[in-house]
This record gives sequence, structure tokens and C-alpha cells, in this order.
Amino acid sequence: MLGISTVWKSGELKDGQKLLECFTRLGFRDIELEYRISGDTYIGIRKFLEKEKSLKIVSIHNFFPVPEITENGGADVFALSSEDNEERALAVKYTIRTMQKAAEIGAGVVVLHLGMVPMDTVKQELFRLYDTGKIGSDEHRKVLEEVKVLREGKKGKTLDMMLMSMDGIQKAAEKYDVDVGIENRYYFRECPNFEELGVILEKFGNGRIGYWHDTGHAKVQENLGILQPNQLLEAYGRYLIGVHLHDATGYVDHQVPGAGKVDFDLLKKYLKKDTIKILEIHPRETEKDLMDGVDFLKSIELD
Repeated sequence: MLGISTVWKSGELKDGQKLLECFTRLGFRDIELEYRISGDTYIGIRKFLEKEKSLKIVSIHNFFPVPEITENGGADVFALSSEDNEERALAVKYTIRTMQKAAEIGAGVVVLHLGMVPMDTVKQELFRLYDTGKIGSDEHRKVLEEVKVLREGKKGKTLDMMLMSMDGIQKAAEKYDVDVGIENRYYFRECPNFEELGVILEKFGNGRIGYWHDTGHAKVQENLGILQPNQLLEAYGRYLIGVHLHDATGYVDHQVPGAGKVDFDLLKKYLKKDTIKILEIHPRETEKDLMDGVDFLKSIELD
């Protein structure tokens, strides 16, 4: 069954009951709660779930709800890869709190971002090369090699910190009986990259930690020449526990499926019966566009 992330309407609707009502009205029954939701909104969500027994929260995106020590929250407000002991401790603490909330409402999976390498973003350079049709050129290969060397030199102990964080999170996942999905990222500097993800899954992938595939993020990195087509799923599809479904054109993602260049037919062969499928759609997309995207996925039997 296709589910949907609250991100499509959470910026507009702060009343938890009204937020969920907007999805049930459209026929959705599987919901992912995301990191922009406050504690007050969550209270309303709990009340609505008590009345609407057919609705299920299948996944929660870390950090949830918005940590009380931050103003607006966010998936990257604390980094599980941080070499700052205080920040990493907060990241683990609030991840475990998200897992507690998941256990409270029967959500089976918590989705994680792990952090980023402390380096200046290189997105504009890669975007420029894409815009000028130079992906795959000698100039592109030179720039990509330079930024790879830069990232390697700047990453420090971020991988060690991710592994340390995952050790504690794995134990908490067992305690709260939830799975954890590590999401592939959009920006070059973000963690984990392809190689780092492999190291983490090799160590923890046979426990409660698995892979959460984001279709738009993967496509953008393919379009920018960072990844080869389908590289992530070919390597880590056996660890797959869930997917964020959205389309991408160039480096613009979170479009409705069918509007961009993601090969959703190819994705189908990696999905299992219990793989969670969540539409993660930008608020700019209209209700009509969203439902056209749902119809597109149904037409290719990805629902």
C-alpha cells in the first residue's frame, strides 16, 4: 500500500487532527510522520489515531517531534556523525526518543539522516556543470575528483562516529522493537556516502538497522555523476526496508512520481511485500498533481 509523508501539509496545518484528516480524505491509510511536527501537533495526532482505527503510522522520520531545545527542528539539527561529543550525545538521545514515540504508536521504522562532513558545499559547482551540459566531460571528472579528495581530507572521524552512534541505536532498536532505516542523501557532503553506507550495513545490516532508499536523492546524485545509475539498489537492495517515492529532474527533486526521470519500473524488482512505500512530496505540488502521481504509480503496479 502507498503511504504518504506529512511533509506535504505539515507546514500549513499545525492542528494534528486536521493534518491527518487531509490525508484520510484522499484515501491514504499509511502515514509517515516527519521532523517538522511539534509536540503540540503530535498530541492532536494521537487523539485522531484513537478515533480513526483504520489509519496506521508506519514510519517516523528522525528527529520527532521537534526537540524542545531547538526552535524549528529538522532532520539534521544534530549529527550522529559529529566529532563533538555533546552534539553526538544529543543526536543519539533524540533519536532514541523518536524510537520511543514510534513504539508508542506502533510505527515499525524510524528513518535517519546521519550528518555531514564539515566542508563547504560544492553543490553550485556541480549544478553549474549540469546546467551547462558538462556532466561526463573532462572538466566534470576533474571537479568530481577534486571534491572527492576534499571530502576525504575533511571527513576526519565522521565514519567512526557514525558507527559508534549506530551501536547505541541498534541496542535501542532491539529494546523498542523498531527497525531503523538509513537514508541515502542528496548533497555530496552529507553522510553516509555510498562507501560509508556499505561499511555501516556490513556491520549492522543483519540486525535492526537497514537501508531506506530515497528515489529522488539517488536520481539527483546519478544526474550529477556522483553515482552510477541504480548503484545504490544494486549494492544495498538486500537491506531495503523502505522507500521515499518522489521524482526528480536534473537536481530538482520531491516532484510527484511521473513528472521527472526516475525509473520507478526498475525500482519494483527490489521491493518486497513488507517494504514500506512512502510518497515524500514537496508542499509546492497541488492536490491534483499528487493524485496524478498516485495514479501513475498504480498504473505501473507500484502501489
